[in-house]
Amino acid sequence: MSPERIADLDEMPAVPRMLHQLGILILDGSGSMKDMTPDKISKAEAVDLAVRELLGRLRASRVAPNFSIAVVTFDDKAIIHTPAAPVAHIDDYAEYNPQKAHGGGTDIGVGLRRAGDIAQRFLADANMESVPRSVVLVVMSDGLSSGTPLQDANTLKQDPRITICSTLFAASGHNSQETAAAEQLLRDLASSPAHYRTTYRSDDLRKFFIASVSSGKNVKIS
Repeated sequence: MSPERIADLDEMPAVPRMLHQLGILILDGSGSMKDMTPDKISKAEAVDLAVRELLGRLRASRVAPNFSIAVVTFDDKAIIHTPAAPVAHIDDYAEYNPQKAHGGGTDIGVGLRRAGDIAQRFLADANMESVPRSVVLVVMSDGLSSGTPLQDANTLKQDPRITICSTLFAASGHNSQETAAAEQLLRDLASSPAHYRTTYRSDDLRKFFIASVSSGKNVKIS
């Protein structure tokens, strides 16, 4: 998965559903997400913008029938912000600021577990349609996590239908040991090194989200 190779979804020919992929955005709403970005908005506001742009692009694309989306937000607890639904039914004008109802610590594991429950329900219903199903978990955090997120991620990765993409939403020019440790953790959560990227701005996040949602086991958008 490379954000530099993002396909122009709108240029793809219209096709009937050939697969069904669920993208689950797992978004950090911890207190540090109030920190400012180079775009002069907070990290949480940058996430909101990036998610709405992702959803708008997917809704307008010719391959929209292939995708469903869910959104989980977390700090030291996780909530389902948006239940799994086809992208055509997702409101791209809604607010996706992950700090709403959050603002505490950072526990990526609780977000992964909540998203894992959504993923398993989606995959359990695979016999309801004739096309293959897969899930991409897109993890975004801006720092180190409490708990055991790597254990949770490794459990999820045992299912070959699940891909984990991850990004550290880092502070530009901030290269502390804590940042390096957080970056390594997010790398380790991902299904492969190619499924990880460090991001700094809302545009970076938008590109990462788009590339990630199109990086699952059964979908090849090129």
